[in-house]
Amino acid sequence: MTLKLWEKNYILTMTLLLFLLFGSIFFIQQYSFQKSLDNCCETILYNEYRAEHTIASFLNTPQESLRSNWYCYNMKKQGIYLQIKNQNHILADSRPFLWTGHNKTTFQIIRNRGEVYACIANAYKIPAYGNVSVIYMEKISSFYETQRRQMGVLLTCAMNTALLLSIILYRVMKRLYAPISNIAHELRTPLTAIQGYSQYISLGNINTEDIAFAGKQIDLQARHMNTLIENLLIMGNLRDGEICMERIQAAELLKELKSYFPFVSTEQKTEFLYGDKALLLSLLRNLVSNTGRRGLNIHIRIKENTILIKNKDDHMEEELLHILNKGRSIPKENIHGKGLGIPLCREIVKKHHGKLQYQNLPGNGIEICVILWYFNKSPAPGS
Repeated sequence: MTLKLWEKNYILTMTLLLFLLFGSIFFIQQYSFQKSLDNCCETILYNEYRAEHTIASFLNTPQESLRSNWYCYNMKKQGIYLQIKNQNHILADSRPFLWTGHNKTTFQIIRNRGEVYACIANAYKIPAYGNVSVIYMEKISSFYETQRRQMGVLLTCAMNTALLLSIILYRVMKRLYAPISNIAHELRTPLTAIQGYSQYISLGNINTEDIAFAGKQIDLQARHMNTLIENLLIMGNLRDGEICMERIQAAELLKELKSYFPFVSTEQKTEFLYGDKALLLSLLRNLVSNTGRRGLNIHIRIKENTILIKNKDDHMEEELLHILNKGRSIPKENIHGKGLGIPLCREIVKKHHGKLQYQNLPGNGIEICVILWYFNKSPAPGS
């Protein structure tokens, strides 16, 4: 299956976002783990230092072995294991596994049977007593378990964020590239027609009447392409800047529209509209052009801030009607020349803070209702 351009761009963009997201999560977790481990080790060293002083306080006293074993038993309840050794004589030993430091002072983190221990071996001299070696082991499995839980929470949040980003990015990119696909779809028909009629003329052996017909068709298709390009430029300007809101004479607007579509009948119930004249003319041209493909029995009525366009020869499927009224993109199979015009109409109405609605008339026909937010009944300037 061949991927579309926007789908390839989506995959590439999403891959980069995922790399940045999970890379940042990994870096933050590693930094946090290292800082937490440093703090944990400092606490362990402090606990070991206190244990050494406690051990030194009852050595070289009566019943030192009994006191050593009692102390080791109490420390074991707290997850701390000790071996107290006087030269070759072991006074007490509560270690869960055998371990000895290789140097006089050793600090190691060791895993044994699924548990994690911080191990310190230390040898020192006590005045009037001699050499003493202490092996200190503290269980820190809970520290690693906490870190794993934090990592799990971060990964869950990252995955949910990635899922949300992927959905948003997919919809945005699909919507962004949809007009390009629609424009290509609309341009293909006139270009194919122009190419076909041009080849037909270049073959020769055709009479004057055929040449005139082919020339007329080329001119018609070229005008259609010019209209598409104008709509595209208008859409670009709409998104880039503000529009010029002013009072418009409704009669002049309808007169200019009839110069494009002489077959349209009009009815004027209000003298002025308020908006951008060029954009409103483009709006009406696109709406009339779209519905005019199904028939020319079109009537336009302007009353106050509402423009009604009725075509008794047009009709829409309920599904397409629902899509248009919801403002969603039209499926390719249902475009029929509406691909660029409809989004442009939406943009123009949106800029006028208005509303665009389609509905089928009873029996047959369609009604397009444009409601403009701005409506000014005050006299025209200078009147």
